[in-house]
Amino acid sequence: MAKSPFSLDGKHAIVTGGGTGIGKAIAIEFAKAGADVAICSRKLEHLEPVVKAIRDLGRRSFAMAVDVRQEDQVKAMVERTAQELGRLDVMVNNAGASFRAKPEDISINGWNTVVGINLNGVFLGCKWAGKQMMAQGAGVIVNIASIAGVYGSTMMSHYGAAKAAVIMLTRELGTAWARKGVRVNCIAPGPVETEGYLEVLTKTDPEAEKTYKAVAARVGMGRWGRVEEIAYPCIFLASDASSWMTGETIVVDGGPAPREMEG
Repeated sequence: MAKSPFSLDGKHAIVTGGGTGIGKAIAIEFAKAGADVAICSRKLEHLEPVVKAIRDLGRRSFAMAVDVRQEDQVKAMVERTAQELGRLDVMVNNAGASFRAKPEDISINGWNTVVGINLNGVFLGCKWAGKQMMAQGAGVIVNIASIAGVYGSTMMSHYGAAKAAVIMLTRELGTAWARKGVRVNCIAPGPVETEGYLEVLTKTDPEAEKTYKAVAARVGMGRWGRVEEIAYPCIFLASDASSWMTGETIVVDGGPAPREMEG
């Protein structure tokens, strides 16, 4: 029986921020699709249960504590993956962080932290994965951006600016590496129920429940997304099913809210 073009059987992947939320879902769904998956984040304790879940699916996995802002740590993660798993076929740059604040209240330290994780971290992941993949002659990079990078965000302008840059970086690298065997694509999720997002909301918004419902009301489907609903399009971009795609961004946000006709 011919292998499905959506299969990741025999692929070896890295997922940054793989211990919680969207990253965890991507790592586990990749394993279900046949991939061996190495994961990293700043805290090892988040990663060990995910490594166990991947191994329980019969796939190889390991975890490393990595701050994606530190180039030597990102380089070490890529090198260890290539050594232990044999090669690096898929790099998912998912690690991210933010906080809610009015633009005029964001300190330069706050700005630099958010841009460092969400943009610099993606660049470093792309750089070192790209070097490895070009040496191999093939590979796929999937960057996780946000609709904040498409439409902007009044309460997370630093995050939106960084994610917009990720979308453009994806376009640029997709063009630069298209004839070197490396595809680079991006997903821009809408509001997804993750531990991190809900924690930011509850800690910074005194009317968190009201805000949660208001966000859902702005989605065409009338609800927040689930983490696996971002993992599935990631499988598409990581697999041969998207073999003629590079430099592109897929928006996965439940659609625009219905509007009354204006006459």
